Amino acid sequence: MTKYYKIGGFFIMLKAKKIFLPVLMILSIFCLSLSPNLSVTAQADNSQDFAVVIGNEAKELIDATLHGVEAGEIENIAPVSAFDLEKSSVYTVGGGVTVVTVPLHGDYSLPSNVTIFFDEDNTVLQTNEMLVTKNEAGNFRVETYLNGSVVKSVDTDRPYITDQEMLAEEPVNSGIQPQSVGAVAGCLGAVLGIGGTAAYIIAVACGGSCAVPTPVTAPICAACIGAYAVLGAGGIAGAVACFNYL
Repeated sequence: MTKYYKIGGFFIMLKAKKIFLPVLMILSIFCLSLSPNLSVTAQADNSQDFAVVIGNEAKELIDATLHGVEAGEIENIAPVSAFDLEKSSVYTVGGGVTVVTVPLHGDYSLPSNVTIFFDEDNTVLQTNEMLVTKNEAGNFRVETYLNGSVVKSVDTDRPYITDQEMLAEEPVNSGIQPQSVGAVAGCLGAVLGIGGTAAYIIAVACGGSCAVPTPVTAPICAACIGAYAVLGAGGIAGAVACFNYL
């Protein structure tokens, strides 16, 4: 049966499997956020799609996430032992889609996360993961996964530091920079209030895919939304727009 979803102000006809809904959602959000011709009214309508969910509704979805992982209904790479469930974020992103982002700790660095997309019936649409670790060269490695399968793996060339050191860094200033990964990192730091290392990790991991998202690269952008939530949920819409600097 054909279904219509309102995403970012547009109605999208969906005949394919539900798993593709988040991809369409991500694409529409990025197209709206990065469009230089977007009106103020359209920007306001788009920002309203992002809303934090709290209370019992949030708890139910977090519990559903844990149950889904333990029951094998959610395909994930990071073990449950690394889930920091108490710090989970729940928010809506439009189109009837609700997202649960679970930060990861232990062997994983900021902004590692598992992000699960639910439809209006609380059915899992897809699972995205961003896993940030230390590689043999002593640098940060970032891996992104879609439903348990690797999508991207990159050495950031950024020397590894601890979470405590990362959080102690001063927020980077967007300032005057040429269009580059550095400019994206500066913008992310200003929007999310994070230091240079965390901002650079996100910029490197997400930049090439989020600047001009496609159905192939959109899953990486979905994992990046989880990273935004871990580091500053209030700035998701603004963080998306930072990739216009590429």
